[in-house]
Amino acid sequence: MFAFRGWWRTVATVVALAGVGSATPALTTIEDILYRADGTRFNGTLNITWNNFQSGDNNPIPTQGLTVDVVNGYLKVRLVPTTNASAGANYTVKYSSQGLYFFSETWAVPASTLTLRVRDVRVGTGSVVGAPPPVTTSVLISDVTGLTNELNIRAMKGTGYVPGRAAVVNSAGMIDSASGNLGDCVHVDGSSGPCGSAGGTSSNVAYSDSETPSGTVNGVNATFTLANVPSPAASLTFFRNGILMTPGSDFVLSGNTVTFYSSSVPQTGDTIVASYRYATSIPQPQGQYADAETPAGTTDGVNANFTLSYTPSPAASLSLYRNGILMKQGLDYTVSGKLVTFLPVSIPMQLDTLTAYYRH
Repeated sequence: MFAFRGWWRTVATVVALAGVGSATPALTTIEDILYRADGTRFNGTLNITWNNFQSGDNNPIPTQGLTVDVVNGYLKVRLVPTTNASAGANYTVKYSSQGLYFFSETWAVPASTLTLRVRDVRVGTGSVVGAPPPVTTSVLISDVTGLTNELNIRAMKGTGYVPGRAAVVNSAGMIDSASGNLGDCVHVDGSSGPCGSAGGTSSNVAYSDSETPSGTVNGVNATFTLANVPSPAASLTFFRNGILMTPGSDFVLSGNTVTFYSSSVPQTGDTIVASYRYATSIPQPQGQYADAETPAGTTDGVNANFTLSYTPSPAASLSLYRNGILMKQGLDYTVSGKLVTFLPVSIPMQLDTLTAYYRH
């Protein structure tokens, strides 16, 4: 009975002793590039020694030392932290290079999961009495490989940035917040307005259809005036006897003034008609626009089907020209969605040009 009890106490003691020091002490990594004063990289050894101390995680660290080789300036070593250890814990570091140069310093190593540099642990020559406070350091952007380039290609916060708003990219490539009322819709160009309106100032756009410009048609007068300034200028379609005039070839537009070249001056008896869009201060329901679009399809005298980029809305807004001559819906072609189908007598021939204007 007594022998059994003695045996049990012996086993318990062995188990308890086996648990002591079984946990590996935490280590802090110190990694750096060392240089000489002339800018060349340091080559040599570091002799790191320490006295007995108790680590912060209660592991006994007996007196000992280690030697670390530094090749082409590269230093890397892992050490038990001393700043959270027993009083007086520190490392004495002796540098040696080429067997001629020797110097020493003291390191106080904090507990850290991040890699530290020598400047983070160096506390000067001499002993450290008591555990010094933890060493903190700032990591420079230039210290992280590739970080500068990654930051440069990312958009920055602009002066118009407001939390809780839709983000838009301004002309400088910076992130701003969309302006406007909470019920507005944001357009592709970053502007906002009532939902259903077009982008920019298009909610303040009106139409002028089949307008007769002012000016005398007598074969001499070359200048005619529109009632408004076309906006944009490309929205102007100008017809002479049903023939579409070409800007830059037949006339020039400046503001609301149309000036014909001498070879295209309207003659007595000619009929001139203009259609265009213009800005207005009164908001109006608007759509999107297609100006001077070339429908997709082969002009070969056989193919009768051509496709627009969008569905004209309304269909009557489509103005389709063949070689500059306005075609008439129902007489020359029909429209179904985006599809334009020419009637047999009007099928475009090889080298013919088609130009379409419409709202969608």
